[in-house]
Amino acid sequence: MTSTNLVGLVPAAGRGTRMAPLRYPKELLPIVYEPAEGGARLRPVAEYALESLAGAGVTSAILVVAPWKLEVVSYIGDGRHLGVDVAYLFQEEARGLPCALDLAHGWTRGRDVMFVMPDTIFTPSDALSRLRDVYERTGADLALAVFPTPDAHRLGPVVVHGDRVHRVFDKPADPPVMNTWGAAIWGDAFARLLHEELLQDIGRGTPDGSADGTVNDAASEPVLGHYFDLAVRNGLRVRAAEFPGGTFQDVGTPFGVRRSLEGPSLLAVNP
Repeated sequence: MTSTNLVGLVPAAGRGTRMAPLRYPKELLPIVYEPAEGGARLRPVAEYALESLAGAGVTSAILVVAPWKLEVVSYIGDGRHLGVDVAYLFQEEARGLPCALDLAHGWTRGRDVMFVMPDTIFTPSDALSRLRDVYERTGADLALAVFPTPDAHRLGPVVVHGDRVHRVFDKPADPPVMNTWGAAIWGDAFARLLHEELLQDIGRGTPDGSADGTVNDAASEPVLGHYFDLAVRNGLRVRAAEFPGGTFQDVGTPFGVRRSLEGPSLLAVNP
């Protein structure tokens, strides 16, 4: 199933400070592999994100990059070899994930946006297709793909009742549930909320994103989970596609890379 109204959004404009002293785009780390004759073919993790979008019927995507990450542009190119046409937006200054996503606001207005990170790996392989089904079936303004994880205190746990999202947290010291959001799809209502609230938060100079009082590692930057939670509190229709038998790994940190290498079955693409 494809739709010209659906566009992918992949943010890759961060400075990767959590991977210091590595001076190389983490999006191109050859962590993902797929079975191949005589062994395995190593693939940059960003390829996984784009092919996941293509598998969900996304035919075009916007990749937000920074001037210091031109290697990503050179490697991904037009994206057609991965099944999706890729366009690029440049973010001149790293200002956090919500700002990177909001940069595409003027280009995605009137379209449904499927957002996936370029440094995460998740299963099942059809998770984004099933997320899209939930979004369309429920008429949601925002739908989150929710995966189990033992590292909820490092990520974004989501409290779900049925398919309705009731709370979204960010790196809570005592997680209420052992899961995390790992991808999302939204329409204009959430895009507008993100855009308007982000402007206000930045204007106040206190975009800590701590809806539950927790302190984020980079308190000076907005936190996306805060805006997901704000959507719930503002009455938007926020739904979840849960994958209790799935897996999720953030490989954009040294801890995540180590955890991934300890569980190679997680890294195989369509094993």
